[in-house]
Amino acid sequence: MNTQKRILVLSDSHGYSLSNLLMKAETLGRIDAVFHLGDGHRDMDRYLAEFPSVYRVIGNCDFCGDDREVLVPLFGKRFLLTHGHAYHVKSTLSLLKSRAHETEADCALFGHTHTPYNEYDSGRLYLNPGAACEGRFSILRVEKNGDLYAEMY
Repeated sequence: MNTQKRILVLSDSHGYSLSNLLMKAETLGRIDAVFHLGDGHRDMDRYLAEFPSVYRVIGNCDFCGDDREVLVPLFGKRFLLTHGHAYHVKSTLSLLKSRAHETEADCALFGHTHTPYNEYDSGRLYLNPGAACEGRFSILRVEKNGDLYAEMY
């Protein structure tokens, strides 16, 4: 990979329009992929033509769809996507961290808490973008050298 890649990370849109949030994200630079971490995963449906690479999981408030967890190999990295409720992320990250280790994910992404979270632990990035229904999102950068960085908005 010889250029930086940028992934828009969203969660917990809960049926709110994503138009303004997506416009703001696009003003920050090119978006190469989108991860939606549930609770409104269908809110991305109307934007699928604009973003060629969209990966989604369902949350505890989504009533259709199958994937509660997806391991996405992308840009030379392995991303574990989950909403987080099945891992009890409101009280602990230990189950999620165990699953990330088990799947050999470079980055574990989750939502559910509506609270932004960005931490490296044991060489692995754990990222919660916060709630899109509150205007929160993250841009996850995969640098040329493979390093991962998250910008919180």
